[in-house]
Amino acid sequence: MATTIPQIMTGIETRLKTVRGLRTADHAPGDPLPPAAFPLVPAIPYRETMGRAHYTLTFRVVLLVSGQLDRAGQHLLAEFASQGGPRSIRAALEGDRETTGAQTLGGLVDDLVVDGFDPDGLVDAGLAGYIGGVFSVRIMASGV
Repeated sequence: MATTIPQIMTGIETRLKTVRGLRTADHAPGDPLPPAAFPLVPAIPYRETMGRAHYTLTFRVVLLVSGQLDRAGQHLLAEFASQGGPRSIRAALEGDRETTGAQTLGGLVDDLVVDGFDPDGLVDAGLAGYIGGVFSVRIMASGV
C-alpha cells in the first residue's frame, strides 16, 4: 500500500523534532510560536505521479525563527539553514539515511532529498510576520 501524504507530513515532523530548540508540527499551525518548522501539503501532478509504481512529490517545509528582523534572528535563521550541525534542518531531514540506507522517514518513503532553502525574509503566518524561509524537500516513494 502506498504511503499517504499525511503520513509523509508526520514523518517530516518526526525528523524535525530532532533539531535542538525547534518547535514542530505536521501541518501549518494557526498561531506558530517561533522558532518553528512545519511541512505544507505539496502540489500534486496527478498524471505524473499518483497511481504509478513510483512517484515524486516536493514538499515545502516552512521555517519561522523570529518576529523581528535583527541580527539574532538572522543568525538563528542561518543556523537552521546550515548544511550540518545541531540545528541543521537539512541534516535532520536527511539524517536517517545514515542508518537505513536510501529509506528515509523511518522507511515511509524510498528517498528524501533537501534540494534547497529560500530565505523569504518576512513570512506571514497566522496574524503575525516572521523572519523565515522555505526548504524544498523532494520525496520519492512507491505507489500502489
